[in-house]
This record gives sequence, structure tokens and C-alpha cells, in this order.
Amino acid sequence: MGIDLAQREEQPAPLTAESTPDVKKDFEMWDHSKHMSLMIMKHNILEAFKGTESEEITQAKGFLDEIEKRFAKNDKVEMTSLLTSLIPMKYKGQ
Repeated sequence: MGIDLAQREEQPAPLTAESTPDVKKDFEMWDHSKHMSLMIMKHNILEAFKGTESEEITQAKGFLDEIEKRFAKNDKVEMTSLLTSLIPMKYKGQ
């Protein structure tokens, strides 16, 4: 179906009056893939993450990058929680 075309390939150059039919076809396929990918992602995203959607994002790659930025793993928080559980522990001979 080519739905993942927008994630695999960069956006083609905009169409011009001199664009060949093959270039037009490739652009239309990529554009259709972009719209379908965004529609599927936005429809299937969990309700808890609905606030991460932005109307400014018009490409599937941008949408995935935005989700990744907002929910990136924070090593400092993980380290702090590990230390808070380890510090009060006492050695019991085992």
C-alpha cells in the first residue's frame, strides 16, 4: 500500500510546470502516504497522549520526532529513583 513511504523517503521537490508525469506520480504517492500515515497515527494514539498533537506538524516523521522528544527517557530521574531506593538499604550479611 505504500503507507510507510513518507517515513522511508524524504519529501520530494515541489511540483513545477516542467515536472514530468513520473515526478508528479512520485510526489502524489509520497503525499498520499504522508496524509494516510498522519491520519492513522493521530487516530490510534492513546487518549493520554492526545495533548502532544500539534496542528503545525504536517509530516509523519515530524509527528514521531515530536512524540519522541516529549517522552524521551530521562536518565537523571532514573538515577535519582535508584539512589533513593539504595541509600536506606542496610547490609544484612547476605
